Amino acid sequence: MERPEDFPLRIEAVPAAWAAERRPEEDFSHRQTSVWQLVYVRAGAVEEYCNDRWVRLRAGGILLHQPEEIFGIRCLGELPPEVLRVDFQCGSAVMDRFRGMVFHAEPAEQNDLNWLIKTTAELYDGPAAPGDKPTPRQETAFGARQQYAIHLENLLILLARRCKRPRKPTLRVRRERRQTALVEAARAYFAQNLTREVKVDEVCTAVGCSRTQLQQAFRTRLRHTAMEEFAAMRLDYAAQMLARGATPGEVAAAMGYCSGAYFSQKFRAATGNTPSAYRRMQQGLPARRQNRQQKDKEAPKTSIPETEQKK
Repeated sequence: MERPEDFPLRIEAVPAAWAAERRPEEDFSHRQTSVWQLVYVRAGAVEEYCNDRWVRLRAGGILLHQPEEIFGIRCLGELPPEVLRVDFQCGSAVMDRFRGMVFHAEPAEQNDLNWLIKTTAELYDGPAAPGDKPTPRQETAFGARQQYAIHLENLLILLARRCKRPRKPTLRVRRERRQTALVEAARAYFAQNLTREVKVDEVCTAVGCSRTQLQQAFRTRLRHTAMEEFAAMRLDYAAQMLARGATPGEVAAAMGYCSGAYFSQKFRAATGNTPSAYRRMQQGLPARRQNRQQKDKEAPKTSIPETEQKK
């Protein structure tokens, strides 16, 4: 027999959801929500208005607006942040734990957040104008809305468990989580821009941190700088292109290296092979034959025939 304590949190409805980049012209404030509203910042940074205060959310930040709360959003930095916003109805008493709480997504919660972001566009049409709400699509896959509610429930259950933790994380733990989140956010930005050069300041703006914070995070978590990580990711991607059959010249051009020679130099320093040699090895082709001039250079320096030497 079902007991209330076995199912302490259930989503009754999800009338609206957004998952998109927010631009400065789309900023709005002083609107009232009639239901609970989940806000998650996937990339960049924003400030959320909560009744009488502004709360800053960086990449990985989560908060929940309670019903009847005045809310708003304004973007920070030059790059548009990616924000998930979900309106939902839930009458469970456990929701009281979330009042005034701000979270940072942990790995287990990230799975549900990624799923919600991916599925939102399949279930809701975007707002007609900035500040308007999206509308549910009429035709969806069987059980899609129930699945959406289930993932949202699981996310809230995980967050509710964190609210019951007896002790707050230490300063060291909070710093480590912050650094890990910065590294993950920066690597995600790198992965989206592997075919061009990026600057440190550009990355800082994208993930919402200072240059010092970014470099400290990478040196502490990965033992090298942010740009060294970016260079390694670019070379890994170049190696994948070579393995798929692209020529070194095509790879250098596609990835924005200043010249083929510079690309070859960097690739050889990182892998110990030239791009051409690496491409041939990955495709199972024989090594390039030595040319006659090279063979002559490596031949024994003697005028006595080998047969006479044996005698």
